[in-house]
Amino acid sequence: MRLAWIAVAIVAVGCSSAPKQANWEGEAAAHAVYATQIPLYPGAKVESIMGSDTYGDEPGSHGEGMAWWFEVTATQAELEAWYMQKLAGAEKQTEDDGSVTLTVTPDGAEPGERMGVILSENELRVFERTKGGKHRG
Repeated sequence: MRLAWIAVAIVAVGCSSAPKQANWEGEAAAHAVYATQIPLYPGAKVESIMGSDTYGDEPGSHGEGMAWWFEVTATQAELEAWYMQKLAGAEKQTEDDGSVTLTVTPDGAEPGERMGVILSENELRVFERTKGGKHRG
């Protein structure tokens, strides 16, 4: 019986040593409308945040975007494997520079709103595109 408890303890310790996904915090979380639905790769550290506005010729064509750049200690292949599992069903596109973009529709999104990740060597970019007027200041 004692050996069984030792085996359970070893398995429990082994499982708990896997790195946990990073959390959306502070300013990075405050600027998101939907992006916090995207899990962050373990150890991801935000480097910069940038917003954008787009306007078209049609009424109601105003759109907003946000992007977050994260430093990660992972290869592009490791990031892609992790995100393919976490964002099951994502649309995948390989860009001209070799980076990989995975795009999904956020929960609660209006038609045309999207979010996703752009994966490259040691860098993770999270993005969201929303209708105009959803981002604060």
